[in-house]
Amino acid sequence: MATPVNHSVIKAFQILHAFSYAGEKLTLSQVARKLDINIATAHRFLTTLQQVGAVVKMPGGHFELGLLLFTLGGRVSVIDAMNSIVQPHVDELADQLGETIHAAILDNDEVCYVAKGEGARSLTIRTRMGARLPAYCTGVGKVLLSRLPDDYCKQYAKTCTFKKYTDSTIGTAKQLLKELDQIRTQGYSMDNEEFERGLCCVAVAIPMPTSEEYHLQAAISMSAPSVRLGEEKIKEVAGILRSHAETIANELSARDIRES
Repeated sequence: MATPVNHSVIKAFQILHAFSYAGEKLTLSQVARKLDINIATAHRFLTTLQQVGAVVKMPGGHFELGLLLFTLGGRVSVIDAMNSIVQPHVDELADQLGETIHAAILDNDEVCYVAKGEGARSLTIRTRMGARLPAYCTGVGKVLLSRLPDDYCKQYAKTCTFKKYTDSTIGTAKQLLKELDQIRTQGYSMDNEEFERGLCCVAVAIPMPTSEEYHLQAAISMSAPSVRLGEEKIKEVAGILRSHAETIANELSARDIRES
């Protein structure tokens, strides 16, 4: 049986599409006429969209598109810009190391993958550009969390739902916070069969350009079977990843992805 669609979500996007361009002003009655719905229904949807920032009600009573849509559009631009710069490094690392390489950013406490490369010995890993995974049980996720302020990490750990993907998955806030401290000390993180049995990951942070108004966390990683990642190999890989991460950061800084 097919999963039923949510018609309220469809209607909300139809209302957003009623605005032909950014800055167009529409009254409540104009929105109702464009969608052939009654005034009460249009008002209910517009009020809800206003609460989340998707539309703004102006002093004259008309509505305009809100900043939420521009913010979301900006995230897409950042992902595209990240991919164009990071992908060549990901491909080079995949060829050099022979394993699966990922680059990811942290978005709303989730890992969002922006690039992937597969080497000669790569396993079949079900990830793709734009895919999202929890931060607490992935190598890139943990190294990204480790770069955030301590208070933020404590709040994340306090509210996190620790789903157990394998017997090795971190299961408590105390365990996560302890590991984040260790990552800060050693300069890289590990996913030691936490998300998928038999699969390990080494990850390092990309030291992204930041300012008070702009802050993006990004990381790069290598995934491989646990049998191919001994202690010395892990340190070697971390060093190689770190070298590329620094180069990526320099390229991102030179391009200034905020303007992409």
